[in-house]
Amino acid sequence: MGARTSGHAKRWVMVGAVLVLLVAVGAWWLLRRLGPPTQETLTEAVKLAATGGDRVLREPMRPLTSGPRVLLFALDGVGDAEFRQAVSEHVSGSIHTLLGPQRGEHLFAHGFAVPGALSILPSTTVAAWASVYTGEPPARNGVPGNEWFARDEVRFYAPAPVSVHARQDVLRTFTEGLVGDALKVPTLFELADVRAFVSLAHVYRGADLFTTPEPNSATDLLVNFARGLVGAPDVERETYATLDQASVTHLLEVLRRHGVPRLQVVYFPGVDLYTHVAKEPLEQQRRYVREVLDPLVGRVLDAYAEAGVLEDTYVLFVSDHGHTPVLGDDRHALSAEGDDEPTTVLERAGFRLRPLLLEVEPRAQDFQAVVAYQGAMAYVYLADRSTCPEPGQRCDWSRPPRWKEDVLPVARAFYRANQTGEGAADMKGSLDFVFARAGRPVSEDAPAFQVFDGERLVPLPEHLMAHPRSELLNLTERMEQLGAGPLGHRAGDVLLLTRTGMERPISERYYFAGHYHSWHGSPSAQDSRVTFVVARRGEDGAQLRARVEPVVGPTPSLLHVTPLVRELLRTR
Repeated sequence: MGARTSGHAKRWVMVGAVLVLLVAVGAWWLLRRLGPPTQETLTEAVKLAATGGDRVLREPMRPLTSGPRVLLFALDGVGDAEFRQAVSEHVSGSIHTLLGPQRGEHLFAHGFAVPGALSILPSTTVAAWASVYTGEPPARNGVPGNEWFARDEVRFYAPAPVSVHARQDVLRTFTEGLVGDALKVPTLFELADVRAFVSLAHVYRGADLFTTPEPNSATDLLVNFARGLVGAPDVERETYATLDQASVTHLLEVLRRHGVPRLQVVYFPGVDLYTHVAKEPLEQQRRYVREVLDPLVGRVLDAYAEAGVLEDTYVLFVSDHGHTPVLGDDRHALSAEGDDEPTTVLERAGFRLRPLLLEVEPRAQDFQAVVAYQGAMAYVYLADRSTCPEPGQRCDWSRPPRWKEDVLPVARAFYRANQTGEGAADMKGSLDFVFARAGRPVSEDAPAFQVFDGERLVPLPEHLMAHPRSELLNLTERMEQLGAGPLGHRAGDVLLLTRTGMERPISERYYFAGHYHSWHGSPSAQDSRVTFVVARRGEDGAQLRARVEPVVGPTPSLLHVTPLVRELLRTR
């Protein structure tokens, strides 16, 4: 009997060990879908599993002061048109009930949809949310994309990897606050200085409490994780919905334990992940909003009502970008690996390319060029090759690249690849713009990008005067916000913009990534027009409009979210 009990106990220990590993893998999988887990990512995943739930960031938390509250629903990838259509088609839904009947193009009985609100460039996840939670553009806040190279640190960041297959930075974002630490300006939570809780978002520096789903919520994802390892087809919608549902379930438990804060962010990443892989991305996204997100919003609103604070709460719906359907094949996916890809152009131009890894071994640190992908955009970083002419020599990345010897050859190579296929046949006709600029030391403000016309740099306003592009919204201003400023160097020395947008046939839309059914990152209307809706139960929509318009002004964008939240909280 004793021997059987001992054996039984050992079996349960083994089962327990396996479950811990599965939970760790599941936590890793919650954050990203691609690439096998390494020992480091599993270690970080175990850390996330151990700390999953809620994490107090301030001891003690700020006192719960009196005053209005703000509840911000952060909808990843849900463009303005898709959100508005989904809500209008679901008249019995929680969001429609909150907003009330529509009383004009942008006005509701109890809500106001900010007209024409734009994302920043690139219109992609991490860069956009960094601007949302700071009110500052990439050239000033220091987070210019889903991945980037900081030449002042000689470090590659990939909190949402596209060109590399490492997951360490994804996990560090949620376990160590990587994106928040990369920001060089104050966050909304620091500026507002009220009790603030954040659920699952990339940026939470300065908040009081950060919540993530319980590790057990990973269970349903483990099967799909295994399927992904053997090349199975796209996973079902429920896989992504599980992440959003689990985060809300745990958030509600946190609110019951700690009370309702003055500022609460509820981030929904699953809808964006699903839209990327759904075969009918825009239609399926609208269904996701109606069938998955709307009930989750309703659960949170009900919790506020039960706590007796909903009447005093401004509810914001904000997205970071939209989605443009694309073809998921080798011709349209300009990946980082393989023949006739953008990386091939650099290598054939004579540059030693940084390996497509998050961290490279010492013997491979003699690279002269780096790429970072942002969907419709790609950043190319170049070294002063006079500091590292021979293989094995490390470049001095504190020095800017030389125009004639370093930047011009790359700009010409990409221009020719686009025009004729020289150097990469599959790139012919894929680019809309090749932007470039003369380098400056990182201690100085980076200059604005200019258009390379095959021979020289042309200021973007001058180029657009000669070649109007009204479908590329606020292109000059948004390119300056991306590249011109104290941290503008983080957007590279040469910047490539693909041909994309709903104005083009799907066969003429390209993107820097692996195979997907939709992408974003461009200045087109489909990618750029974001959800920006303010509502409050019991308050007239016209009153809300009168409160919002002075803050957002005539050209509203994601940069106005932070000042608006502070205004609504009355902390400005």
